[in-house]
Amino acid sequence: MSRGTVEFIQRGVAFAHRALKDACNGTDEQLHFIPPDGSHSIAWCLWHTARIEDAIINQRARGIAPVWNEEWARRTGLPLDGNGNGQPDDEARAVRITDIGAFREYQEAVWAATNEFLEAATDDDLEREVPTRGGGTESIGEGISLHILGHFNGHRGEINLLRGMQGMPTVLVSEGTH
Repeated sequence: MSRGTVEFIQRGVAFAHRALKDACNGTDEQLHFIPPDGSHSIAWCLWHTARIEDAIINQRARGIAPVWNEEWARRTGLPLDGNGNGQPDDEARAVRITDIGAFREYQEAVWAATNEFLEAATDDDLEREVPTRGGGTESIGEGISLHILGHFNGHRGEINLLRGMQGMPTVLVSEGTH
């Protein structure tokens, strides 16, 4: 059975993970910087993308509990509930990662679950329809493509803008230059 689509997605997800890992590099002040009239920080983008991936892969695709739980919320200082979708700006501005090391452990646990799912997935698995939070359905492949690959690249752009505003290099500054 073909795994071409799965392998394509694996490459895209690996790129997103490298960018998000690189985005964790910075001081506490840099990670939590919010420009005037801005709505969120690099830290918010990191939290949001990890929580979304956790929900898409673990809850929707695998049908299991997310990695996120009370222990991760306590260790990272992040809200137990929610993932940033529809969050009012004042709440988004208040999101703070109090322990970046613990957050990176959570991020890595989510990525390991994603890699485990994709290693076993077939192209047919990606066609399986799952419910969306809006009441409809989408295939697992659509969910990964739209909410992890596409959506995360949008946040990578935000992260790069926030880094640039602070005189920091963009994420993956050397990737693709060789």
